[in-house]
Amino acid sequence: MNTEIICDTLVVKIASRCNINCTYCYMYNRGDDTYMHQPKIMSRQTIDQLLGRVRLYAFLNALDTFYFIFHGGEPLLAGPDIFEYFVQRANVLLAPDIRPFFRMQTNGILIDEEWCRLFDRLNIHVGISIDGTPEAHDKYRLDHKGRGTYQQVVRGLGAIQHFDAQNKTKIDKGVLSVIDVTTSPAAVWDHFSRLKMTRVNLLLPDHNYDFLPPGKEHPDGINNTVYADWLIGIFDLWFDEPGEKPAISMFKDIMYLLLGAEVRHDYWGTGSLGILIIETDGGIEPADSLKICGNEFTKLGMNIFKDSLDDALSQELPQLYNLSKQKVCRKCSACPVREICGGGFFTHRYSSRNGFNNPSVYCSDLLKLITHIQNRIFGNLPATLLDQAKIVPISFEEAKSDIETNLSNYPDPVYIEELESFKKS
Repeated sequence: MNTEIICDTLVVKIASRCNINCTYCYMYNRGDDTYMHQPKIMSRQTIDQLLGRVRLYAFLNALDTFYFIFHGGEPLLAGPDIFEYFVQRANVLLAPDIRPFFRMQTNGILIDEEWCRLFDRLNIHVGISIDGTPEAHDKYRLDHKGRGTYQQVVRGLGAIQHFDAQNKTKIDKGVLSVIDVTTSPAAVWDHFSRLKMTRVNLLLPDHNYDFLPPGKEHPDGINNTVYADWLIGIFDLWFDEPGEKPAISMFKDIMYLLLGAEVRHDYWGTGSLGILIIETDGGIEPADSLKICGNEFTKLGMNIFKDSLDDALSQELPQLYNLSKQKVCRKCSACPVREICGGGFFTHRYSSRNGFNNPSVYCSDLLKLITHIQNRIFGNLPATLLDQAKIVPISFEEAKSDIETNLSNYPDPVYIEELESFKKS
């Protein structure tokens, strides 16, 4: 049994196809074609096998809760009956000792009253992908004929809001938004406020050193802070907004960590993770965003019909991903905000030259954003309190200088071979 990592979350690829064609999608448009060899929809037999594996794993690891995140492709393509079956079987097979929780990430286009009734009845928390303003959304999130999808997505979001108002329900819902730094932070903030969202999750685009993010493609682009500057624009508007406002997960997580709280997240903190992906054929894989590292990069040759979750967790890539917050490169070890960013998102560290022995491709952005948020928070606290807590705020320039000064004191990590084992040259 793997005792170093405890898996309590499965991302369930309930459907392996999508009804839109986002230009940046790591599933379909970044060089991995393995989805073409998988069933379009997860079968009931696969669901039963999956839940049996979870029941045994949870029993052996004394888990009393377990999280299922329905994903795709577009999960709603699987149809309502599959979700009815999955949730009912989970409640039967796992109860009363293990309480299952259900979430979903969808593009929202297919949401109507019937889906809303299902979300409410099965208590499925819903995340809808809307990339900022209508113009930004329609630049990337296109249908298969190259047309924007914003109006269809907002119609789906509106269906949930209307259902809640009519039925006095409160379906848990939020927005996931991939950042486009060419848009105005103020316009994006205003847009989500007008949509009356209560929860917004901002995501950095999934890029690495082999395929640099937009705005960082020029020779010294890796050192610019275009993403931090954009996020700081949003943060200041959000932080200064009085009264009720949308919860922005990224900012809240950073603030909690700065104030000493624990946050378990693949973007932030230093704790171990516990996530695996289950494909429609029952294949067990590490994080799906790693598909941007190369075709078949995430394929372990493991499947719930022959392998346990512990078997999968013992494989090198899932191990490294789930312990990625502790296994960082030498530069990250010397960084004064390492406890906050944990070296950045694992996928963003990859290069074919060094494997994962790199800081995040967004390293400069993370450093600038975190130091800015730190100084905004601590700037509102009495100096005597900061002295008592021995808190010394640090600027972005001071943090960069600290890294350069201290780097020579840090040897290469003992696990460097693990980090570099996935390099291609």
